[in-house]
Amino acid sequence: MLKLFLLVVISAFAFGAVVNSPTEAASLVMETMVNDLSNKEVRSLDGIVTEGQLLGAGNNPEIIVPFDGYFVLVDDCVLANWAHPCRWVFVSPQGEMNTVRMAMPPDMLPRMTVEFTSLPESNDGKGQYEDFLAWFTPNVQSSGGQADHMYAWIISGGYNQGNNHTRYYGDVQFIYNVLAHDYLIPDDHIIVCFSDGLNPAPDLSNGLNSNPDFDNDGDSDIIYDATSSGVTSGYNAVNAMVGADDHLFIFTTDHGNAAKGDFDDPPEVILNLWNGTLDDDTFMGYMDAFSAMSIHVVMEQCFSGGFYEEVINAGASQPRTFASAANASESSWAGQPYPEYDEYVYFWSGAVHGNLPPTTSLPGGALPGEPDMNGDGCVSMYEAAYRAEEWDIASEHPMWGDTPDSCGNTYFLGGLIGTSIEDFSAFVPSFGLSISQNPVVSTAMVNFTLPSPAQVTVEILDITGRIVSTPVSNAAASGSHSVASGLSSAPAGIYMVRLTTGGHTETLRAVRL
Repeated sequence: MLKLFLLVVISAFAFGAVVNSPTEAASLVMETMVNDLSNKEVRSLDGIVTEGQLLGAGNNPEIIVPFDGYFVLVDDCVLANWAHPCRWVFVSPQGEMNTVRMAMPPDMLPRMTVEFTSLPESNDGKGQYEDFLAWFTPNVQSSGGQADHMYAWIISGGYNQGNNHTRYYGDVQFIYNVLAHDYLIPDDHIIVCFSDGLNPAPDLSNGLNSNPDFDNDGDSDIIYDATSSGVTSGYNAVNAMVGADDHLFIFTTDHGNAAKGDFDDPPEVILNLWNGTLDDDTFMGYMDAFSAMSIHVVMEQCFSGGFYEEVINAGASQPRTFASAANASESSWAGQPYPEYDEYVYFWSGAVHGNLPPTTSLPGGALPGEPDMNGDGCVSMYEAAYRAEEWDIASEHPMWGDTPDSCGNTYFLGGLIGTSIEDFSAFVPSFGLSISQNPVVSTAMVNFTLPSPAQVTVEILDITGRIVSTPVSNAAASGSHSVASGLSSAPAGIYMVRLTTGGHTETLRAVRL
């Protein structure tokens, strides 16, 4: 059984050493315990820890401080995402050192100062957001007709502010722009759950706050925070929108871990959220509740391969594909594109976009190879996963799977490959569902058009999926229709407008201010 933490205490004593500050404690640890700084980082806590004090590390058992003194963290795999090996070192003023081997950083990481590091100087400050936008040029690879039936759910928890690195923001900004501007998926079809949501307090490890407008179009693209409740709200919103004619893409980036401290069969793993977790069994429940035509999952976090059997399972009610940066028992890595992106999804998103953004460590630009391996004009889910694994040189083992076998060759981020807008509209009609004002501040009208007389239902749902009003539920003539939404008296929040007729469904997101 592999524990999440190893309560193995190693004691040492530097004879004659007198330690008078956190920096001196870190220097002593560096001199006596860190022979090679490669892929390592040493941090010190600002102040004294006292004997008997409890230090937390996420959901792991607390560690008891053995004596009064200083606290030093040795990160033994600084380019990897958590969980991975590290050492908690307690240093007394007399030079005694007590080491606990761990796999997670302390909760007080935001208070710790980097004393020694192997990481290069980075430009992960305010310029990253603007630098990406200056680089990104849309590469349209789908049609509006296809995009009307594409939905996406993006989750990035960050764990907490000290561990919510700018690369997670970079991962999300990159894929969001690809979805919205390469594959034309409407804003209200993309649900993003990100760290602390729209809280204006700093949420990134560099002390900045995430810009919620990923593509600089003037509206917030972060819809919910990535707490447990925020992700539940995100699931409810997606589930209310996606119907049997639609395709769903799910993207996660963050830290991950083993859920129970061991490797079961199938493995039990978690995705870390903002001060919370999402376990694989809950995720499987989400997957099996979706009524989508197909579902496609890409995961970056450590231990992400442990979600494989929850996605690619015998009970899947629709075609599914799964790609992960790591297997079920290892960390994933920032690697080559440090500090702006994580390695696997940097190449995955680059494959479906067509080129790569520049980073501090890589020049970006052309891809290492042609992602469209069969030359059909589309980068399939299989091709993107295959190329990302091929180009990924980090110490991780990406996983791939699809059900039914080889269906990954027939889907891309535009839905079914080979389905033109004419073909698509022939069997999936569009009813032009819209709302007269969004956000809603007063009376708003729901608009739609019927090509022929039909039974039609228009419903307003809250984020839990509960129907709060039904503006229309009867037979209607062909032509244009406009009905009051019923949102003028509704509480502020996020709502879904759902139109159903002839076995087909259209949805859109509405915001009530």
